Amino acid sequence: MRKVRIEVAKSIGFCSGVTRAVKIAEETAARYGSVQMLGDIVHNKIVVEKLKEQHVEVVDDPQKLDRSKPLLLRAHGTILEVENQLRQQGYFLIDATCPLVKEIHREAIKLENEGRRVIIIGDHGHDEVLGIESRLKNPVVIYTADEAEKLSFEKQYGVVVQSTQSIQDVGKILEVIAQKCDDLHFVNTICGPTRMRQKQVKELALNNQLVLIVGSSSSANTLRLLRICKDINFNTIQIETEKELQKQWFETVNSVGISGGASTPEYVVDAVKKSVQKIFESLLN
Repeated sequence: MRKVRIEVAKSIGFCSGVTRAVKIAEETAARYGSVQMLGDIVHNKIVVEKLKEQHVEVVDDPQKLDRSKPLLLRAHGTILEVENQLRQQGYFLIDATCPLVKEIHREAIKLENEGRRVIIIGDHGHDEVLGIESRLKNPVVIYTADEAEKLSFEKQYGVVVQSTQSIQDVGKILEVIAQKCDDLHFVNTICGPTRMRQKQVKELALNNQLVLIVGSSSSANTLRLLRICKDINFNTIQIETEKELQKQWFETVNSVGISGGASTPEYVVDAVKKSVQKIFESLLN
């Protein structure tokens, strides 16, 4: 008789930074009737839509902001100039920036104050990276080792990392940067929850025939989990909800691993697991 197995990563649901940001948004909306924010609070459509039901409003254009409502600074951090302008314009700001992201800001500034040219290893144009950049005088953003090859030689470089990057990718980039300076100070600012999820997803990839990564396609950390997993097990698929599952994926596999991005709610991962169980049951009958 065919035996099947479903393995869910231990680290699922919101990371602490997302949990904190969502809680602040919900409490602020409940207290003041509504709260607005420039852009999505986190990169997950389901979370954003659910918060809209609780009067957490997304505003894409700063010109459309309402001064009578509190304004939430999102988990990824905000460009410093934008934040300062909002304060000067009299907005009531509620800071939901992840404390680990704020720690990156502090470490980057510290490196710059040491007289170092600061390199940020991260995704070009990502909200978190833009926020770090905005607090420095002359930073460089590097995403790949090839980009690092183009760096000019500096006596001193300092390096911080976007919190959701892969340590393997960072290691390759650092090897190149080390050849571009006399003195390199690297601060590993990849957050603990990210490192744990990446470790667990590698184990899922090794131990299962199929791996599902649950999360939004706009989430950088979800897509990074997908790539890390796919490098080990090509049979890895990213989905946003259980509605995207296809029966044929499970016809020839006996084990399925499931993980999720840091902004994917636990109940969404649970729904995927239950749907996979039902599919297996239908195939076994």
